[in-house]
Amino acid sequence: MVNSLKERFNKIEFIPYLVLGLALLILLLFIAYPLSKVLLNSFLSAGDVFSIQNLTLTNFSQFFSSSLYKSALMNTLLVGFLCVLFSCLLGIPMAYFLARTEMPFKTLFLTLGTLPLILPPFVGAYSWVLLFGRQGVVNFFLKELFGFVLPDIYGAPGVVIAMTMSLYPFVFLLTYGALLSADPYLEESATIMGASRWDLIRTVTLPLVTPSIAAGALIVFMRAVGNFGVPALLGGNFYVLPTLIHFQVVGFFNLHTAGAIAIVNISMVGLAILISQYVMAKRSYVTITSTTQGAQVSASKTLKWCGILFCSCVIFFSLLPHITVIVTSFTEGWSGTRYPTKFSFENYQRIFQIAKTPILNSLFLAITATVVATVIGTLLSYIAVRKQFHGKWILDLTVMLPFILPGIVVGVAILSGFSSGLIVLTGTWMIMVIGFFIRRMPYIFRSATASLSQIDISVEEASTIAGASWGATFFRITLPLMAPGILAGAVICFSTLMGELSTTIILYSAGWKTITVAIIEYLFSATIGPAYALGTILIVLVLSAITLANRLLGRKMSQMFKMV
Repeated sequence: MVNSLKERFNKIEFIPYLVLGLALLILLLFIAYPLSKVLLNSFLSAGDVFSIQNLTLTNFSQFFSSSLYKSALMNTLLVGFLCVLFSCLLGIPMAYFLARTEMPFKTLFLTLGTLPLILPPFVGAYSWVLLFGRQGVVNFFLKELFGFVLPDIYGAPGVVIAMTMSLYPFVFLLTYGALLSADPYLEESATIMGASRWDLIRTVTLPLVTPSIAAGALIVFMRAVGNFGVPALLGGNFYVLPTLIHFQVVGFFNLHTAGAIAIVNISMVGLAILISQYVMAKRSYVTITSTTQGAQVSASKTLKWCGILFCSCVIFFSLLPHITVIVTSFTEGWSGTRYPTKFSFENYQRIFQIAKTPILNSLFLAITATVVATVIGTLLSYIAVRKQFHGKWILDLTVMLPFILPGIVVGVAILSGFSSGLIVLTGTWMIMVIGFFIRRMPYIFRSATASLSQIDISVEEASTIAGASWGATFFRITLPLMAPGILAGAVICFSTLMGELSTTIILYSAGWKTITVAIIEYLFSATIGPAYALGTILIVLVLSAITLANRLLGRKMSQMFKMV
């Protein structure tokens, strides 16, 4: 009896359960706890301790009594809706031209159309001022040639334009993928029935890809309402909720009011998700059937040349700010002048003297957070796919929650959770790594989950039958097969962390200033040259990481983002 119990005990694999326990502990400590702390603080006045009597709506009342808060709320909604509208106006036609016409250089257009996703939008935001500002190059030529100038770029126009040109690829890539896989028989049937090309697009093609358009539009809305860098640089007196959160944290260190604003920001995102799900649930969308073949491509030369012109214009204007960043980084003076006055390497010599620390800090923090996110995200994906237990949806929801939350909200949550109590991490690099890995772990989780779902479990079972332990099976068989997906997620994680600003601006301290913080400080002080030299270095680092991963994996840049 005793021997049989010992044999059963020795056969139990404890490692999977230890991994599950560690994963749940991390989720509770670094995600659930900070978010619950934000929610609790939002119903308490500054300085009050938690008790039923101290619960109050004072922090939320400012949205009804303060004109600043009311206007910031409306401005945030306005920016979100306009960015969605213009992203769809740019992304949907671009996807159609690339998927359904005989345009040349499709791979090049796809690659260039993906670049705005990995290039931090705030880096090129100030370029719109140099180009289209009151003293900008474009306005100078318009005034000289035609006698008029464009409206002021500061405020809502500049914020919406800068965000749209960096966010439209979400709609473009998702719609493009859906158009490639849409069932052509439905369109052929409509053509046989006498439908014109416009009627075909309006009544068949667009409805078929509506779920993908809605998904892209939802991501654009979430990113737009949570963006801090672009409104901070181009907003002027046009305040949005993320800039108010920054004022409350940096100006007053009032985490209670900041938490209330964060809850309102989260509510916007949650409401947008619910509306999207409600609309999508009312209709059925089937794009792939048992008889599906490749999408039909139009041979129209008119459509082909319209597509080339349209896609070229969109890509040119979306990359123009970043091209301006690179050019300006080699100038000694441009701000306030019509043209660059002199080209040299002085800005680079200067930043390596005064900004070497932010560069090293960014590399250290991004690499550390990527490693942590890769390890934890991979283990969580294994548990989500291979282990059966009640409440698995809670695991998926908790991991993905930081992805749908604005970055500045995640920063407030981490700061609220670890600025007091048993664990105090404010002012250290660890609080930034925690914020970074929580913010980007969903990339690893999703890409690793996708890879693991494609691996037949019988491969692992064969290893176990042969006598291998769970650890040996995982590290020798499962992990190598998952490696391409994990690497894709890790590269996207590292690339986006190098340009992370919304979370960083809340969590950084003087000793742990990053490239993004240094750039925005230089831009606030109108020190354009060093700011754009740092921006160019950031662009080069991000593109180098993506290019290296593409070479190792043998994939195109647009395919990297489809995996995550």
